[in-house]
Amino acid sequence: MFKGKLNVIVLTLVFMVIFTFLPGFKAEAADRVHTVISGETVESIADTYDISAEQLMKSNGLPDDKLFVGQKLTIILTDYTPSIYQWSERGKQVANYAKSFIGFKKTAGEEKPEKGFDSSGLIHWVLSQQNVPVDRLTVDGFYKQGMDTATPKTGDIIFFLEKDSLKVVTAGIYVGENQFVNSGYGAETVQVRSTTEDYFAKYQVAYKTYTPKGEHIVQAGETLNSISEHYSISMSTIKSRNALRTDELMKGQYLQLYSNPLYPFYVNQEAAYDKAYDVIKYAYTLRGFTYVFGGEDPMIGMDCSGFIYWVMKEQGLSVKRDSAADYFSLVPKIENPKAGDLVFFRDTGTRLGVTHVGIYLGDGRFLNTTENTGVHISNLSSGYFAEKFESFGQVESLID
Repeated sequence: MFKGKLNVIVLTLVFMVIFTFLPGFKAEAADRVHTVISGETVESIADTYDISAEQLMKSNGLPDDKLFVGQKLTIILTDYTPSIYQWSERGKQVANYAKSFIGFKKTAGEEKPEKGFDSSGLIHWVLSQQNVPVDRLTVDGFYKQGMDTATPKTGDIIFFLEKDSLKVVTAGIYVGENQFVNSGYGAETVQVRSTTEDYFAKYQVAYKTYTPKGEHIVQAGETLNSISEHYSISMSTIKSRNALRTDELMKGQYLQLYSNPLYPFYVNQEAAYDKAYDVIKYAYTLRGFTYVFGGEDPMIGMDCSGFIYWVMKEQGLSVKRDSAADYFSLVPKIENPKAGDLVFFRDTGTRLGVTHVGIYLGDGRFLNTTENTGVHISNLSSGYFAEKFESFGQVESLID
């Protein structure tokens, strides 16, 4: 009996030594979640768990090496294996990054980790940090802007609507199996919630996607030929679907692979001029490219009028390089715009007068580029643009 007790004591001491002096073993036995503390870096955390910094970043969807105190990082020791299709990979990165903010406080009107998030602020932060070009919207705005999907995937946005009025009550980032990351609705922190909770069961559920299927983001070193071979789609087909006039690509371009437009706001609209659809298709490929005041080249950056000039020039249309105010002065003002016409706004930022212009798509949407988001699709019904709207302009008169 004494021998049995002695064995138990010895085993206990062994385990105490292991957990005290072998942190690697302790990490192996942990739940694989690391909470970031002040002073830690991606490299230091990766070293602690004997994994690469790249592995840590990819498995948590980290867009860069910036960390936030309190961020929860999942530690996966097996090699990170990316999804075959890039849109699935992007959705997974969105969801993983959203989960890293579990426990961050709910703060009304906020959208950054340092101050906290409301539900729409969390969605905006996560999407924008994952290079999804989108305005800062309310949950209702995100609902109107997103693409409907009947087959939600990880990284899509889940919305809860009142069953009678269909008013959007709250939203979160879907992580699969009825679960989603949400900031604050019925709680004071960012949490993983479930649609099966009584709290959410009374609402109607809808899903929207901001990382749609059939879209490829050009990576460094890729060519039209390599993308064609990867997806088994001919180069000529990819060029046609994206209105590419040459084989040259730019890193970061969004290429549509499916035959049906991913953002079909213009499809049932009458074209403003012969090449309007091609201008729109090509402009879609530039979503996310940087804003630079006075710029007119995607690789350097473009302002709103420089964006108009570039996409039309690249489609073989002779258009003068002017400012938004100049374009406004040159075009007839119209009330019923067609796809490809221009939409003007005044008093944006700190400037006065007509200061902003975009390409109208139809259904209240337009393409534009702004300082914070770069090239992206916006909605005329959003509070900011509804307040700043000036008029539509018939673009045909600009084309020589």
